[in-house]
Order: sequence, then structure tokens, then C-alpha cells
Amino acid sequence: MQKRKIAVITGSTGGIGSAIADQLAMAGWDLVLVNRNEKKASQQKAALRAAHPDAVVDLVQADLMDIPQIKAAAQTIIAQHPQIDALYNNSGVLTSERVMSVQVHESNYAVNTLAAYVMAQALRPALRRDDNDTNTMIVNTTSSAHNSAKSLDTETLSAPKVIGGLTGAYATTKLALTTMGTAMADMLQGEGIMVRSVCPGAVVTPMTKTSNAMPGILKLLVPLFFNAPEKQAAKMIHAAKIDSFGGRTGIYITNGKEKPLPKLALDQDVQARLMAKLALDAAL
Repeated sequence: MQKRKIAVITGSTGGIGSAIADQLAMAGWDLVLVNRNEKKASQQKAALRAAHPDAVVDLVQADLMDIPQIKAAAQTIIAQHPQIDALYNNSGVLTSERVMSVQVHESNYAVNTLAAYVMAQALRPALRRDDNDTNTMIVNTTSSAHNSAKSLDTETLSAPKVIGGLTGAYATTKLALTTMGTAMADMLQGEGIMVRSVCPGAVVTPMTKTSNAMPGILKLLVPLFFNAPEKQAAKMIHAAKIDSFGGRTGIYITNGKEKPLPKLALDQDVQARLMAKLALDAAL
């Protein structure tokens, strides 16, 4: 009997995270769902178990704006599942309001970039493979909004002067996430861990429909041109398959197609500065 694969998904209770969880369970995966809201997570678990009785669905509670909680969540996951096959860093923040984390990092950075780094590093022991026959996958949910970020100043990343909505701190932190994925892909390749930065494309979610950081014109277009989460989740899952896209790691995929990485994401000096900042902030 083939062993069931295990995926860890952050931010799974709504939008594309919920659709990814449902489709993975349908495909025979077991799930570890990491969320802040315990009530919503429990409701999601009940729905998943009703729809997919064979699936094992574990819940881990954590506020992804709090580094110690992320590390504690990872320890809980490893204790229950010494080996996992995929990590979907799906949780994200889009806001034009300044909200600071317990560690005094602006929320877009804290969730969109730093939390993904901390979770990936903390789960490395469970993702690592010593043989040459298998690989595991880290999927970082990025956004094409990063194209509007023209620079990546690591000194102001965690405390930007202006939040600025979709094209401000959000775009910059998604560029940082994509850059981080490129750097981590090289770092983790020897451990059998692949990393891909994946933009799901335009998706109808509570965030895109209601966030005050979404430009008004885009909110009007959401019902007309944005796709259902179920459609885009299938593209996310395909992007996470080890043998898709030629089995390459460190790539950027948007709306189901591989695209060139942003120039800044390929700049080794930018990568080095960013990884040094993430390591420093993660140590707090």
C-alpha cells in the first residue's frame, strides 16, 4: 500500500487555501492546517472529513505574525509528522493600514515574507530527504503585484515609511518572498527540497473583494474577471508537483505558466542582504 503524502498549509480556512486543502484531500493527501482562528479551522476540518473520510486532517493553531508561535507550530508538526512532503506558505496579508507584530514588524512583511521564511526553516528537518530518489516541495504563494516594486530595500522592509496598499508594502513583501524563494532553492537543493514561487493569478477571495488596500477599480472588476479559487488552486497544486515544469526548482510560476523571475530576485547581492535580514529577524 502506497504511503499517503502529507502537506502543511498555512492560511487554509478561506479563499485559495481552502480550495487547495480540499483538492489535495480529494487526491489522497493528508493535511496539517495552520491557522490563527481555531473556530474556522475546526469547521474546515469537519467539512473536509465529511467530504473525504479517508483523509487525516490535523489542526495547528498559530498567529503567523508571532515568530515564537510559528516555531512552536513547526515543532508540533514535526512531533506528529517526522516527514512531510509539501509546505504551502499560503497565508498572506494585504492592507493599507499600519499594523505591527509583537516583534515590531509591519504586518505585510511579518506574514507575507518573514512567516514563510520561519516556517520553511523550522520544517526543514521534516522536509529533508537523504536519498536521491525523492524530493519535497515548498510553495510560496506570491503575487504578480511584485512587478510594481522597483526596489527592495531590506533596511526599511519591516518598517516601511508608507504602507500604500496593493502597490506598496504588499508588492514589496511579495517581491521579497519571490527573492527569498530563489535564494532558498539554491540553499536547499542538496537536501532534496525544492522551492517554487507561485502566483495563483486573479482570484475571487475575501481579501480581493473587501480589502481596503485593493484599488477601487480592481474591486469592481473582481466579479467579472477574477477566477474562482477552485480553478486557481488546481494550478497551484500542479505547480507544486515535483515533475512539473521540467522538475526545476527556484522558478516563478504565474497562472499556471512559468515566467522569468524579476531581475531583483536574481541579484545575488539583493538575495544575500535579504537572507541576512530574514535570519536576523527570525532569531528574535
